[in-house]
Amino acid sequence: MAPPQTRSDEDPVVSVVIPYSPEHTPKSMLREAEESARNQTIPVDIVTVADKNQRGPAWARNEGLNRAETRYVAFLDADDLWTTDKLERQLDRMAATGAGLCVEGTSRTTEDFVRDVFSGRLDSLTSSILVDTDQVTVTFEESLSRREDHLLLLEAATQGGVCFCPNLVDVRKHEGGLSAKTSRKLHFDSNVQFAELATERVPQTEQHLDVFYGSLHYGQGRRRHFDGQYRAAVDSFRTSLAFDVRLKTVAALLLSTTRLLTDRR
Repeated sequence: MAPPQTRSDEDPVVSVVIPYSPEHTPKSMLREAEESARNQTIPVDIVTVADKNQRGPAWARNEGLNRAETRYVAFLDADDLWTTDKLERQLDRMAATGAGLCVEGTSRTTEDFVRDVFSGRLDSLTSSILVDTDQVTVTFEESLSRREDHLLLLEAATQGGVCFCPNLVDVRKHEGGLSAKTSRKLHFDSNVQFAELATERVPQTEQHLDVFYGSLHYGQGRRRHFDGQYRAAVDSFRTSLAFDVRLKTVAALLLSTTRLLTDRR
């Protein structure tokens, strides 16, 4: 982490990378996202990357990162909005702490941040990311169809340090969004791939693997239960408990078992 410094009176220009796919986000939402970037209290250079060939948000963000000509680069999803002083507050915080990454949230250690991102306790941070490219040189992993943003957060935080600011982004969910169209099998498989890459690149995550896989199988069990697949749900909850024993998982296992036995009568 770079030493703390006082930010100069003249604000630097921040490149704002906005990945856009018309298949997943209405054009009207993109225009609103761009407007929230233009309304920042510091100068910005908006880099909107149209993903016409559906190569994925990781590719689009990396393409924007390659086009950016500034030291500081922020990422904004086309369906989200920023508060007007978002970038100014983050730059102030980065100058005060010397961190190479700033995201939305409350202060915590880098170790705790790595744990919370890896285990899925922190989510929806992509549109709050601001990086200092003098300190952070990692890019988004394009082979991942999900959680490529989490992998970058883990790598960036351990490479350049991380700081936090509250209330930066309005995350807008909608039915056409990419996450809403992700199949359950792809969701599960992508999480497994994410864990493999994370433990390889950020060794600090390995100590949290049991919690990660316990949570992953618990989520799979809940989805199976609500689909009426009680036998499969029981198997998932049992697997979850083999990794991480939690009261909520035990309760879910008992509920699915009860429903399974009831259906057999």
